[in-house]
Amino acid sequence: MMNRLKSTVFIFGILMCWSGTEVLAQDRQLNCTQKLNQAEDMFDAGNLSEIPDLLNSSRGKCFGKNGFSKEEKIRAYRLLALVHLFNDNGPEAEDAVINLLIADPEHPLSPDDPIELKYLFDKYRSDPIFRIGIKAGANQTYVKSIGEYGSYSNINEVSKEFKPGVGLQAELTFEYTLIDNLEIISGIGWGLNSYEISYNSITSLGEEYPTSTDFKVTLTETQNQLKAPLILRYGYPIKNIMPYVTAGLSVDYLLVSKISGSRSGTATRQLTSLSLLEDDMRKKLNWSYFGGMGMKLKTKTNFVLIEARYNMGGSNTVRTKYRYNNEKLLFDMAHVDDDKILNNLSLSVGYIWSIYKPKKYSNKKLEKLSGKKKRKLDE
Repeated sequence: MMNRLKSTVFIFGILMCWSGTEVLAQDRQLNCTQKLNQAEDMFDAGNLSEIPDLLNSSRGKCFGKNGFSKEEKIRAYRLLALVHLFNDNGPEAEDAVINLLIADPEHPLSPDDPIELKYLFDKYRSDPIFRIGIKAGANQTYVKSIGEYGSYSNINEVSKEFKPGVGLQAELTFEYTLIDNLEIISGIGWGLNSYEISYNSITSLGEEYPTSTDFKVTLTETQNQLKAPLILRYGYPIKNIMPYVTAGLSVDYLLVSKISGSRSGTATRQLTSLSLLEDDMRKKLNWSYFGGMGMKLKTKTNFVLIEARYNMGGSNTVRTKYRYNNEKLLFDMAHVDDDKILNNLSLSVGYIWSIYKPKKYSNKKLEKLSGKKKRKLDE
């Protein structure tokens, strides 16, 4: 009986301590909120002298983890900036603006804000220093034959058919704003591309041979590559939506190129995962150029995007000197590579993070910015 009573008392004590901790946390939050509301009432009444002491005396609590909410921090720093400006305390006002921009990097000013606050904001960098983006999606690869080759020799023309295959791509980008709405972007990308080629390598050898001598060749090539793009992107903002166009160049490094398929007819053959890089039949280093269009949707300080891009190969992907290097491809499949360029249509979705570092502009930078604003007003 005594043991049961002790257990009950122990559990009751734990519950009381936990309840007391919760009440203290709620009281602290309530006190911080009350102090902020009181400070704003004092500001409206013109009683400015006591506001900094009221808020700063609890800085360790209210500006800490369990104090103000994010929205309350923004209100408090803005209020301190205004109070210090009206009290002609420049250093403290600047400190409050820096903290405000850290809490809310693109803090909007209203038309009712005093001109002194607008002048103070103009002295600080509030735009992102750069952005980091990531996007991924699907693609289709289209083949442009620029020189036909084959193992066949017959009186009829052989018609080769290239079918686009479905692939994937992903890209990590680093973005920097050159001027308003114009960005330069670099990064690294990965692409998985494929296409299919099919044709009758022997369509007819004359009337003395039956049609059963047809050799139907069907092959699929899959490529895996790294890409290093350099991109220009220009957009025009419409509220929270920014349609844009983009163009760029890319250096492409081929990691994997494999081909597989079959040849049917009087002698059926199968080809499984033959590496074209091992026989030096593909160029490892290539280049391409592209254009596209898309749309960015702003979510607070970041963006969601969707983009369509058409990528055009800049050179022949086949190493012509080693075109006949693989005997399985040449004799078992009766296939010889055409010279060709690979083009690519892709659709991607992604997300862009804005990276901020608020700081005060130098005097030289301020003069330059003032000149730009003056020219805009004159225009």
